[in-house]
Amino acid sequence: MRQYFFILADAELELVPTRIVEERCVLNSARARNKIPEKMLLDASHHHPAFRKLKDGDRRGRPDLVHMFLLLSLDSDANAEGRLRVFVHTRNDDVVAVNPETRLPPNYIRFVGLIEQLFDQHVVPSRENALLELRQKVPLATLVAALKPDSVLVLNPGGVETSLEEAVSSAEGERVVVIMGGFSKGTFSSDMSKLKAKRVPLGGRVLKVWTVASKALRALEVAKSAPEPSSKSTKKKPAKPAAKKSSAKKPAAKKSSGARRARKKPEE
Repeated sequence: MRQYFFILADAELELVPTRIVEERCVLNSARARNKIPEKMLLDASHHHPAFRKLKDGDRRGRPDLVHMFLLLSLDSDANAEGRLRVFVHTRNDDVVAVNPETRLPPNYIRFVGLIEQLFDQHVVPSRENALLELRQKVPLATLVAALKPDSVLVLNPGGVETSLEEAVSSAEGERVVVIMGGFSKGTFSSDMSKLKAKRVPLGGRVLKVWTVASKALRALEVAKSAPEPSSKSTKKKPAKPAAKKSSAKKPAAKKSSGARRARKKPEE
């Protein structure tokens, strides 16, 4: 059975940076939630006024994208059938490894609290029952190499749109990594040149994370039926040796005709 690995790369999932912990919007949010500012997730919905002080402030603080991605992936047929593993790689090279049996809260506020707990404890709910694990200082290339893939596909915005279903179905090997961006605008911040990957353009329109995830999950379902046509084609290959056997009989026919000529000479 082919195994797929979804990686949401360069996701905008992080705690509030030290640079803005004293900003009024951050302090107000912390007071309302009775939280320490440094232990809150950065969220554009609440902390956007302070983003002017952050690099790439126009795309940061999007836990909601990660939430939607995980809900779709974990509730998919591929995950239920054991064909899918999911990872979240963040802009700070934090990696969240997700147990396929994880059932995330659909409520966004509860999800935020769960991820804040993960950043604090590095595993939830416990070491004995690790549904979410946080691993720090893991670049994207290191994560991909650790999965030992046979094929790596990068779903890339821009370019002429190609068939994602065909790209997934024709991927080589039994371990296929599919990388998609976890940001709302821009492109990957990780060094993609370190990956021996096939880029799959999704067209000129920038798609939402949940739309890309839906397309990728659909491609996995189409790929389930891909081995059938290839197995039929392999059954036709033995027909070639049969053709050679028929041609091998021709020299025997020539010998018989030569024998007839030999008989005619004594009569003459």
